[in-house]
Amino acid sequence: MVLETIVSPRYARENSWTIAALGAVFVSLAVGIVHWFGLGPQSSLLMMVFVIIPAVPFLTDLIQFQEAETKKLASRRFLGSRTLARHAPMIAVLFSFFVGLTAAFTIWYAVLPEATNTLLFDTQVRELAAVRGSFSGYAVEAQMLYAFETIFLHNLEVLMLILGFSMLYGAGAIFVLIWNASIIGVFLGKIARSGQIGMGIAGIVPHGVFELLAYTTAALAGGILSRVIVLRRLQAIEEHQTIYDVAKLAGWAIIFLALGAFIESTGVIQ
Repeated sequence: MVLETIVSPRYARENSWTIAALGAVFVSLAVGIVHWFGLGPQSSLLMMVFVIIPAVPFLTDLIQFQEAETKKLASRRFLGSRTLARHAPMIAVLFSFFVGLTAAFTIWYAVLPEATNTLLFDTQVRELAAVRGSFSGYAVEAQMLYAFETIFLHNLEVLMLILGFSMLYGAGAIFVLIWNASIIGVFLGKIARSGQIGMGIAGIVPHGVFELLAYTTAALAGGILSRVIVLRRLQAIEEHQTIYDVAKLAGWAIIFLALGAFIESTGVIQ
């Protein structure tokens, strides 16, 4: 295909925030293609498919390139960790890609007619309603610990799903990342249509940054492990460093997730 080859892996690592534009292009083209086919009951799922198709090979190439480049960053530290320093450029790329996806979903939901949104984002709207229902009642729950536990365990399920998908399918975690980007996009799009987008962003960014760091770090860890298992089968001595990196990345993902849950729980019960 052509779309996923527009940006090379090296350029993506060196200009990670420009990848947000590529994510927005994938979403915008998917919206246009679904409109061209004609809206119907399965339009929301079809839109997701057309975003995923170019995203998977793009991220697969990035993971392969990242594997070859990590040795060059062996002596650096980020937040006191050599592991994070080795993989920080790739995490930044995934983070940027997610931001671009979310921004595009938000904009399209905010500007398209309500009748179009009803078909194009039907699955996302229903999922958002279900999520809101599962977390209702926090305002009357005086226990921040209960709120933290519920939020953390819910998000941990998503993180484990991302880790599992990326281990089984390499870049398979992109399915979950794109899905979550569309849910957040619909949430922000609804707020934008009411003219309160600033409040919506302020409400989601403090904890959302850490949750996104957790998910992208887990996606990278699973993708790297998948490559090791498929290509080298854990036989070479030099792979011990890679396995160590995967374990530490998974650990950092859980730490980021806990920080996000703590920040969200303090706001939920206010």
